[in-house]
Amino acid sequence: MIVIVTKLEFSVSIVTKQTRRFIIAEDFIMSGPTAQPRILFVTSEIVFIPTRNEEYSHFVCPHIGGFSDSLGELISGLYNLGVDVYVAQPYYRKVFADLCQIIHQAGLRGIPEGRVCLTRDRAFYYANCPHDNLRAENTRISLAFQREVINHVIREVQPDLLHCHDWMTGLIPAIAKILRIPCLFTVQNPENAQTILSDIEDIGIDAAEFWQHLFYDRYPINYEETRESNSIDLLLSGIFSANFINTSSSAFVLNMAENQNSFAKLHFWEQLVKKMSAGCAAINSTLSQTQQYIDIYESMLHRSIFQPKQRNAEFKAAAS
Repeated sequence: MIVIVTKLEFSVSIVTKQTRRFIIAEDFIMSGPTAQPRILFVTSEIVFIPTRNEEYSHFVCPHIGGFSDSLGELISGLYNLGVDVYVAQPYYRKVFADLCQIIHQAGLRGIPEGRVCLTRDRAFYYANCPHDNLRAENTRISLAFQREVINHVIREVQPDLLHCHDWMTGLIPAIAKILRIPCLFTVQNPENAQTILSDIEDIGIDAAEFWQHLFYDRYPINYEETRESNSIDLLLSGIFSANFINTSSSAFVLNMAENQNSFAKLHFWEQLVKKMSAGCAAINSTLSQTQQYIDIYESMLHRSIFQPKQRNAEFKAAAS
């Protein structure tokens, strides 16, 4: 179940998007070819938490350290520049409640509540921050989160570009290929996990639709043979399927060389070299530079991500 915290306003009747196989019903947002491009960030991190004061509801970045702070700064910075951004993250109910009691909200970066899509499942409600969980628990959280993003959030937000982060979103670039949505995959750390197709299906994801775009332990013969016995590497699947990847040389590349096993290192470098040779990868000095991301987004979309000015159109209308 996906809950967008406030009703998203627009006035369109039922519309079928030609390049995507969804029917967008009333009360869903859509973006047409002349609209400002819409970017959906997908992350399992705790980037924003809900808060409320006497005047309005909004979400703030709680500054709990790590990559979530950089991501919150990037998203809120883009929003303040006028970029049409949304973010999907799990509803960590227990963690949200604890953080609201200890953080001082004054001066925190934030975005309006309508920009945050909280995915709801019991897997998130009583969980800790991802970096405090066992890998098996994070794998369960990852699959439940991605199910909600694939089955609901993408349909409702109708993004023009997806920006996914780390292995817990590793399936999203594969479905983005099927939907023809450009996808940027950011790799922040060497953490990873594996799963199999049957586990993905059991949690409610129709993996048969995009299974060919995932990265397996061995070359798959066919779907039936692969379903129960061929492990999927979630981090490498995200790298393999994404249109563009980026990482920080200081935060990830050195850790990858030191911490991962030889199989993962070999295939990571292989995929990274392929992406870089095709001009589809960047190693940033930092992962919080807004302009670096604007350049990547505009290159992937081949157009500006800022709202086009209406002055000329209004002048022509008045002159006619």
